[in-house]
Amino acid sequence: MSTELDALKSTLRRWTLILGVLQIAVGCSVGFIPPSAVSWFRGIVMAHLEFTANGVLMVAFAFLVREMRLGPLALKAWFALLQVGTWSNGAAGVAAAFLGTSSRLMPTLNEKFPPPHGTNHPLVTGSLMVCGVTIMAALLLTLYGLVRKPALEE
Repeated sequence: MSTELDALKSTLRRWTLILGVLQIAVGCSVGFIPPSAVSWFRGIVMAHLEFTANGVLMVAFAFLVREMRLGPLALKAWFALLQVGTWSNGAAGVAAAFLGTSSRLMPTLNEKFPPPHGTNHPLVTGSLMVCGVTIMAALLLTLYGLVRKPALEE
């Protein structure tokens, strides 16, 4: 069983690294979108920052996989939650940029840079809510996996 778990951890580590670096690349690419191409350029700025920051988070978490003491199902759930959470964050910014609307979940941004078509689009708000829940769940699973005692000590 240990060999299978080690193989799963290696696979998840590799894919977390690959997808983390890809997310950083997407974030940098999004930064090339000119203001004239979108309805609300602040959404592009948000997407650029979120994709790159969350990509770095994912790369850092890839190095923690081997240290986490989670079973196969929990590891797979961790990977899925991390992917959905990090990608949905930047996706909310891209959607906001092209739709020209944002979410009530971003009151300071809306106040400083009001979007032209309103502040409560369900796609943007829903993406941010999915992001918040899934990233928090991934963080809690990471913490649990790191503080859990090894199988021999339990």
